[in-house]
Amino acid sequence: MDHHSPNTNGGFLVRFVNKTIDAVLKALRLTKYREQIVYLFVGGGTTVVDWVVFALLFALLPDLSHLPFFNAFPNAIAYTAAWAAAVLFAFWASKYFVFVEAEQAKGFSQFLKFVASRVFTLLLCLGTEFVFVTLLHVNELIVKYAICTVLNIVINYITSKLLVFKKKNPET
Repeated sequence: MDHHSPNTNGGFLVRFVNKTIDAVLKALRLTKYREQIVYLFVGGGTTVVDWVVFALLFALLPDLSHLPFFNAFPNAIAYTAAWAAAVLFAFWASKYFVFVEAEQAKGFSQFLKFVASRVFTLLLCLGTEFVFVTLLHVNELIVKYAICTVLNIVINYITSKLLVFKKKNPET
């Protein structure tokens, strides 16, 4: 099995996609950067999930800014729902496509670690929204799509790599 070959979990489609990724990266002589390259694509997909859910809810939900809590965090529901959808997608894609050399821990415990690591970025985005939207009156979409996205990508990669999807011990 190739050094970067994925685990055999995840079913036929996951194995097929991973073999395709490996073949493309081998042809491009980029196999040593597999994790980072695939993370960028998965991160892009996660961002799309987050943005689409947020945009739909932003457009469809009523304005709640006149209510307590929502006067400081007017888009908390949209942020939280978008975050939840993105976390579900990101966990699945990270486990099966990005961190393929990681220990394949039991799904639920690994999922809990993943969610816990993502709670920080949710709180960070809500805090960012409070500062930029509520206090500084910056457009919500600029804050969501520019500032929060960059913070999320960087922090999520670091926490996933170091806390959730640890590499297998080579002695085992």
